[in-house]
Amino acid sequence: MASSTLPAPKVLHILHSLRFSGAEVMLRLAAPTVHAQGYNQHIIADGATVGDYASTLEDAGFTVYHRPFSKWSISHWWNLYLFLKEKEFTVIHNHTEQNFFWYLLVARLAGIPRLVSTVHSAFNFKGEVRLRRGTYRWIARRLLGTTFTAIGPSVALVEAETYNNPTVLVPNWLDEERFIPARSAAERAEARQHFAISDDTVVLISVGSCTENKNHGAVLEALAALRSKTPHPILYLHVGEGITHLAEQNHAKQLGVDDITRFVGQLHNVRQALLAADVFVMTSFLEGLGNSLLEALSCAVPAVVYDVYGLRDLVIEGKTGRCVPPNVPSLTLALLEMINRPDLRQQYGMAGRNFVQEHYSMQDSLSQLLPLYGTEKVGEPSASKSLDYSVVG
Repeated sequence: MASSTLPAPKVLHILHSLRFSGAEVMLRLAAPTVHAQGYNQHIIADGATVGDYASTLEDAGFTVYHRPFSKWSISHWWNLYLFLKEKEFTVIHNHTEQNFFWYLLVARLAGIPRLVSTVHSAFNFKGEVRLRRGTYRWIARRLLGTTFTAIGPSVALVEAETYNNPTVLVPNWLDEERFIPARSAAERAEARQHFAISDDTVVLISVGSCTENKNHGAVLEALAALRSKTPHPILYLHVGEGITHLAEQNHAKQLGVDDITRFVGQLHNVRQALLAADVFVMTSFLEGLGNSLLEALSCAVPAVVYDVYGLRDLVIEGKTGRCVPPNVPSLTLALLEMINRPDLRQQYGMAGRNFVQEHYSMQDSLSQLLPLYGTEKVGEPSASKSLDYSVVG
């Protein structure tokens, strides 16, 4: 329970439109634990629409306010100031990057005692953008009293080296009860049958929105090279939608791999698709921390990823999977090895799951986060674990 010497914090989270994505899902997963500690949680959604995940968060106990963002409107900021004063929040937890400084400034002027801002991305900017972001962070930290948190080691590293901004590491978490390996051979067979996949087919899978950053084209190009290099039938299961979805489908046709690529769109039951797969592949240009990769590893699906920010945090080359130079030839060779060696897939799958279980516990992350909200005791979490990758064998 929350400390009896302090009032239960009234926490306001600030996000954009509420979607079925990383921060929102983690808030929902943690809600029972956080509410049981005596916290009252609220959300401002500042996108043009409140988002289709708002009702899910309300069902989880959050009070949701839709306040579309207008940066240069004096009335917008004045009304926000009055809103914060009226509601008497004790903590502002910002999850946005574009608007973070202004929210924190108004919150401090409104007398909010605790300011927390989570950095979700590992953008290593240069020039004027770097200077501006660094200046905002310095003011927010030194003058406004903000504590910054990072969702993973890569984000913490970029914040320190690029912006000289120290952060508290609060790693992303996942639904540990849901994302588990197949309970039996029958459950895996059922998952493959759902997607009409034959027993001898080796299935590559990616899960994520279709954007330029996700770089799914690299997977398609590797697929084109692979089909002539292995005797095993292969299939690429593509889970997700987004602005480059149609372009990716056209790319598959141009490469002649549309017959071994299946675009299944957005899925509610992602675990079922993961259980049907043999290898998870992720070729993003960068990530804050790859949540879909976290879920795949938790299901003991071995991974081949690019050696970039946010992916190298989870896949340790030759230990928990393959983390390869970010180019198609390296990706193709690593995938070929995984396709041809089921023993290696099993070895990496279990090592990846063990790594996630050891380093990415929701309880441990909350033990780092909740004290920032202003309590001295937050239940009985397990001891915080450092992310010392050398312990993985």
